[in-house]
Amino acid sequence: MTRLASVLLAFALIAAACGGEEATLAGYEIEPDPAVGTYSLPAVNQAGGDFDFRADDDEILMVYFAFTNCPDFCPTTLADTRIALNELGARADEVDVAVVTIDPDRDTAEILTNYVETFIADATALRTEDQTLLRETAFAFGADYRIVTDDAGEIEVGHTTNLFAVDDTGSLVLTWPFGVTTDDIVNDLTILLDRTQA
Repeated sequence: MTRLASVLLAFALIAAACGGEEATLAGYEIEPDPAVGTYSLPAVNQAGGDFDFRADDDEILMVYFAFTNCPDFCPTTLADTRIALNELGARADEVDVAVVTIDPDRDTAEILTNYVETFIADATALRTEDQTLLRETAFAFGADYRIVTDDAGEIEVGHTTNLFAVDDTGSLVLTWPFGVTTDDIVNDLTILLDRTQA
């Protein structure tokens, strides 16, 4: 074995002994983690009542702000979330999903429930007509939305397309931008669950 090869092997062994590189997240973290666990919104399916933005112990909660008339971002994100949970396997039981409508005037409880459960059967659908509470909650996540009626009377909605992860302390621990792959979501969820359960 050459001297160079011996040196490279030594470095490889040291790296392995030290645990190698730290796992990389595809989503991004905000420091310090925004606290969203103090916020809650009414659930219109499942058990109903107020839903706190806090994962169950040792679990992760995925949160998405959406509207049922969304032609592209929302159905794509929710479909990708469903695929990621399927790929996560048994650990999918450690991840919950909550979907908040930003368009409660059109998204009735029944419409929202049917929409959300079409993508993820056990997801929680959240809806409030209290616009102040809705906007404050969205802002806590770093999300925003805008609903206007154009000159032709058509309703136009713009909204943040990020998907969020919350831990069992009610901290927003990760934000996924639109377009992140399902493989990346699975990898990130695995890392977050391992961190939470460490």
